[in-house]
Amino acid sequence: MAILPLTAAGQTPGAAPAAAQAATASLRTYTNPELHLTIRYPAELQPMDPRALAGATNNSRFGPDSGENTDTPQAGACSKLLLSVGEVTGATGGNAWGTLTMIDIGPGCIPPKAQKSKKAMDTLLKQLVSGGTQVLGMMPLGAATTYMIQDHKVHFAGAQGQPVAKSDLQPTDQTQTIAHMAVALNDHIVLWKVESNNPGLLNRILASQVDFGAGPPQPLFPGQLQNDLTF
Repeated sequence: MAILPLTAAGQTPGAAPAAAQAATASLRTYTNPELHLTIRYPAELQPMDPRALAGATNNSRFGPDSGENTDTPQAGACSKLLLSVGEVTGATGGNAWGTLTMIDIGPGCIPPKAQKSKKAMDTLLKQLVSGGTQVLGMMPLGAATTYMIQDHKVHFAGAQGQPVAKSDLQPTDQTQTIAHMAVALNDHIVLWKVESNNPGLLNRILASQVDFGAGPPQPLFPGQLQNDLTF
């Protein structure tokens, strides 16, 4: 017995369902009920430790969060890794790779004045994303900026260049881009880091859909990154 799909009047049978299924199949979903956060990211990204990539800024000198500023949460002491995924693919002239990392900083590690004041929280978030771009060998893509995802202000900073590795203090042989985003969410701070040596892969990751439960999902970054910010 044949089973025919149900379709709306005037709709080509199977066309819309097939398109919807293809779109869903191309994304993976991470949900955190405590934060009321859902992110849907490219399905080709698999669990990965970015430190395994020789060119990643995690392995570069003068990375973010030295811990010298007591008003800034210290990564490691205060952060909880929520998601770490990436992709490495063969490409002309070498391997293309990209990573997406998401970190949660809990209320106990956020300065009280930032919890009580939007202005102080904005200052803190700006420091966090700007500090993430201070990597030897990389140049900021302009000043830190902000945009809205649903009703939450997201702080953003990016950088591009050839980071210097700790091992030999020499720059890598590939130009890459890093993007840092931070948002105050339900008394927590959520941080994202996206890094890639391939503009196409970088922007596919930045197009990941984020939902804070206050409207339709929106892109993690509402634009494209090349050599500067393009909204």
